[in-house]
Amino acid sequence: MKRPIWLLSMDSEQFYAAPTTTATLKAYYRQYGQNAGNQQIELVHFRDAEAIPAWQQQWQDQLLAEAQAALACGLQPVVGFSMYTWNAAEFLALAAFLKHSLPQLLVIAGGPHVQQAEDYLGQDPIDLIILGEGERTFTELLDADNNDFSAIAGLAWLQDGQITRTAARERIRDLNEIPSPLSVLPLTDGQGKPLYESISYETSRGCPFTCAFCEWGTGAIGSKMNQFSMQRIRDDWEKIVRAGIQNIWLADSNFGALKEDLAKTQLICELKQHYGLPSTFATSWSKKHSPQVQEIVLLLNQHGLLPHYQLALQTLTPLALELSNRKNMAANKYQPIAKAMAEADVPIAAELIWGLPGDNLADFEKNLDTLLATFPNINIFGYTLLPGTEFYRRRHEYRIKAIPVAGYGKAKGEYVIGCHTFSEDEGIEGYFLISAHIILIHGHLLPLTTRYLALEGSVPVSNLLRRVLYALLEQLKPRLDFVIDDRMAVYENRAAIYLALFDTLDDSYRVMSETINDWLQQHGASEAVQQKTRQHLLIDQALAPRTGQQSLARYRFDASASAIIKALGSMEIPADELYRHGEQISVATPGGVGDILKDPNGGSWLKGRLQADNGNLAVPA
Repeated sequence: MKRPIWLLSMDSEQFYAAPTTTATLKAYYRQYGQNAGNQQIELVHFRDAEAIPAWQQQWQDQLLAEAQAALACGLQPVVGFSMYTWNAAEFLALAAFLKHSLPQLLVIAGGPHVQQAEDYLGQDPIDLIILGEGERTFTELLDADNNDFSAIAGLAWLQDGQITRTAARERIRDLNEIPSPLSVLPLTDGQGKPLYESISYETSRGCPFTCAFCEWGTGAIGSKMNQFSMQRIRDDWEKIVRAGIQNIWLADSNFGALKEDLAKTQLICELKQHYGLPSTFATSWSKKHSPQVQEIVLLLNQHGLLPHYQLALQTLTPLALELSNRKNMAANKYQPIAKAMAEADVPIAAELIWGLPGDNLADFEKNLDTLLATFPNINIFGYTLLPGTEFYRRRHEYRIKAIPVAGYGKAKGEYVIGCHTFSEDEGIEGYFLISAHIILIHGHLLPLTTRYLALEGSVPVSNLLRRVLYALLEQLKPRLDFVIDDRMAVYENRAAIYLALFDTLDDSYRVMSETINDWLQQHGASEAVQQKTRQHLLIDQALAPRTGQQSLARYRFDASASAIIKALGSMEIPADELYRHGEQISVATPGGVGDILKDPNGGSWLKGRLQADNGNLAVPA
């Protein structure tokens, strides 16, 4: 009988990808394990949490008996969890279920989320935690005699109530030592159809930066960047696209930083030309944003492979940059990059994090106003305190106050709502700002109005977003099942709020218009700015997503709407003459809000688009 081993993984939300992490562990053991012929490693991959109960039932009906039979033969069954923020809560619950049904089961956990071993050992049903890279450690512990792990580097466990850690695991320098996960991972079914929509793939490991909020350069994978050979990458990528997998998303930390990254880009473009795939190629970009990075971005965009080019600014506040170890990072010099990419029609975005130690709400809002006038897209995230990071270790020093992510508890991470540089009230109000930004701008309700006001610069915009959302919540109050004054409840329920606005969309725009008009008058905006803003509001309303079926509607404006849309799309203030002549336009809207779209983050997917008289789409809205 072979020893049964189950390696469990689960996709993050809306990303159905092949389980390359656990497959790499299996491939490594199959090549280097001393007892590979006597171990039966099965990959168990859940698309989402809803898939777990079916496997639990299979465990009770079949797999538990197999595990008990192995024990009777002197073979300890093993279950291993690949732990990330998005699956930690579910996997800890599943580990408890399995351990309860079979106490002799050896439960192993690895991955970024459990590197702070003391948070789990003795509190959760985990026997062993793998610290650092897992391939060698996993192989050695499977081959250990009588569960003697004392000589195996990179492990932690509880012994006599105390946590025992072995020596740190030295990183694998020559990554070609690691066999391809695709050697053990089928990508197609019996009919040759792809089993997965996407694949996460690493061409390198390591990160030269030590950002205090990130586990990448300070934790498991270390600071020096190592990479796989081009031949290995070519072989794998050809196999992936031949299988019909649509998307390749790199797990690299700084794509574009290595000189070989240009050759990798040329390879993926070559594959796209030959096979028509992948459809998208996403990655985390080098923080240096060098000329090579920009060349790579332009090449990917040229071949229709670039979903977005994101500059991970995170914060512009000097103290927050300093405490985050990002003070002298080249990405902070973002203006010329943003301008060059916008001129080349590259979908560029800036990324911000609210809640970093060293920041404060007033500076964050001022910074956001600046970026709203620079970038066509901005993604704002609330800071989730993650185990294994510098800020996590120094949380008491910086007086970090955090609350568990609602609905999941601490296993999903903690929202930072206060620290030594901003109060808890400020922190929570920052989450309200994120909610307003997501609903009103990502939801494509006020994108042109807010962009114009940011470019024009005479009134603050971030604070206006909060004011508009508050007015909308007052309108929705009778229909919401939570207290609107609870800002964190608003943050957690932003999708429900967004959908509720479409029940009476005309009333929602009336409230938005009244609130914005009052704001402009309170801040002494000129009559010209007020009049132009009223036109932008009407254009935004015409282009907003809609419920129901696809539709085509005609609108009459007292301004040249199509030219205004084009100018604002290029991050330029429209010329005054565009407001002197009216225009009638047609807008095609796909519908689907509430059916296809249930989250404001996808608002731009279902926005209206201008349609010319011949039926073709005209200026992108």
